[in-house]
Amino acid sequence: MAQLKSTEIYNVILGTAGHIDHGKSTLVKRLTGIDPDRLPEEKEREMTIDLGFAPFLLKNGQRVGIIDVPGHERFIKNMVAGATSIDIVLLIVAADESINIQTREHVSIMTLLNLKRGIIVLTKADKADADLRALVADDVKTLVAGTFLETAPVLPVSALTGEGIDALVDTINRMVAETPPHDVSGVFRMPIQRIFSAKGFGTVITGVPMSGQAKIGDTLEVLPLGKTGRIRSLQAYKADVTEIRAGHSSALNISDLAHEEVTRGMVAATPGYFKASRYVEARFRYVPDKPRTLKNLAPIKLHAGTAECDGHIVLLDKKELNPGEEGYVQFRLDEPIVVAAGDPYIARLQTPMYTIGGGKILDASDQKLKRLKDEITLKLVEKEQTLSSESSSIEFALKDAGRKTLNLQELSIAAKMPLKACEEALKLLGPKLVRFDPNRFVHPAAFEGTMDHLVVLVENHHIKNPLRAGIEHLALKNESKLEVPLFDRALKTLEERGTLVREADKVRRSTFKVKISKDDAECSAEIERAVRETRFNTPRIDELHARFTKFTKDRIDRVLALLVDNGTVARLKDDVLLHRDSVKEAAEIIARAIQEKGPIEAAQFRDLVGTTRKYVIPLLEHLDNLGITQRVENKRVLRKK
Repeated sequence: MAQLKSTEIYNVILGTAGHIDHGKSTLVKRLTGIDPDRLPEEKEREMTIDLGFAPFLLKNGQRVGIIDVPGHERFIKNMVAGATSIDIVLLIVAADESINIQTREHVSIMTLLNLKRGIIVLTKADKADADLRALVADDVKTLVAGTFLETAPVLPVSALTGEGIDALVDTINRMVAETPPHDVSGVFRMPIQRIFSAKGFGTVITGVPMSGQAKIGDTLEVLPLGKTGRIRSLQAYKADVTEIRAGHSSALNISDLAHEEVTRGMVAATPGYFKASRYVEARFRYVPDKPRTLKNLAPIKLHAGTAECDGHIVLLDKKELNPGEEGYVQFRLDEPIVVAAGDPYIARLQTPMYTIGGGKILDASDQKLKRLKDEITLKLVEKEQTLSSESSSIEFALKDAGRKTLNLQELSIAAKMPLKACEEALKLLGPKLVRFDPNRFVHPAAFEGTMDHLVVLVENHHIKNPLRAGIEHLALKNESKLEVPLFDRALKTLEERGTLVREADKVRRSTFKVKISKDDAECSAEIERAVRETRFNTPRIDELHARFTKFTKDRIDRVLALLVDNGTVARLKDDVLLHRDSVKEAAEIIARAIQEKGPIEAAQFRDLVGTTRKYVIPLLEHLDNLGITQRVENKRVLRKK
């Protein structure tokens, strides 16, 4: 079999649309020499049931693909599975019959899919005189008024006699030349249209890649199946190729996959970038010609790529939608689906079955989103704006990561961009980003949000603990749940800005001051006196509660924390409390004893201060921590300055 080069394929897809029995397949056969109806049932019934494919040879020698879709209402899901890949539509209307039910629905579907180019083809022209042709042309122009087909050429043709075929071929060539080819720089992803087993080859899957490119030897992941396989061979337009690209009608021979496991609607993609989800967010346009208001949680069928899924539509930013209105929605599906931001989709009502709207996919979630929440709507607005450029996709991925740094690999996956493209986009963003070593990034807005998060945690601590000098540094770090480098940098920046102050192991708002009430001051004085007067045999915390019954337990605890924070009382191991004067006295006693008699044991020190082991061990460890003493085996020596 001859091998095609990539340069011999122009990666743009043509497609048919129109009512059943208006001559779509017959026209494709006349244009390409290939009958797109491949199933025995189709030939027997003379009716297209499933998608058909045929290569069309341009005058410059390049090939483009034609997808022939079924026109019967019962096979609309097959029609949409093909329509999502089309760049230029041939709207087929029989000149002897005019527009019909599926003509209208197909025009609606193509408009919702945001197609930009098309040709109106009046087939069976040999069966209609000039007057009838003119009437049908007027009907069609009225139908497409206000759509992308409003200025489309109207060409009468006859696949039987050949009338108008040359003009149609010329128009197709001109329109293809005006159509930008698919960008192939993205991550490879191909919705699967057909699956079969070829003798001697194994599993073959076909489809039109939506993004990226793949070559023989590459490993692909089939989702939501979750299995991988290697590309053994490739075909495009019935010829062998070494690589396929977005916009190629392709066939892939995949190893390590049984054809019984794979179904239409699954996706073959570069591993690691995509995952299936039951929750899909989108911009939705409710078609204007429907008779009733669309209610929240209406049961729908979602068509995206080649998949069809049952589910419900959740209106996120409006209580209900009137015909012609747009809004943000979440589709909650019965089965997981693989989609990406920017994908076109169609939604049809389950009962009665008809197309209600469509638009572009914005994101996929792992949870249900709450309705009528401004923060969710703003996020979706921003996500919709990112569909315009790669840099915006990178920015959104970083913002969406929130209080988390991303490295290049993680950012590539989050933005659904190949590593090299991700690197280039990062260069464009340059100084906009907050960079962490080694090569990790946070968006400035997310970094500001991280700092706001720390400030809120500190303020909440002040509210709950008005007598505390601040929140402990370690407690703040743990409560923030931030990566250590991000926490450290955010706290340092807040200190530099003068928003937060760190004193010893405490962090507080720079404007915060402890305000003590008269009752708290009285309680504080009595606790301090009790701890100071008992020197090295102080009361336990529960004993303080029992002694000072005129104060509540909460007040005693709160005031005691204040005394600890301001250094009046030291809280040692095992909750031993000592007044600072007692700690100072103990330091002087042990220093003098060591200077006079040398290293001292715990029992000797216990006798010197007149206490028990319960107090002396925590006290010695506290003196060690203060840097006054140092333990050497079972004795204390003075720490060298």
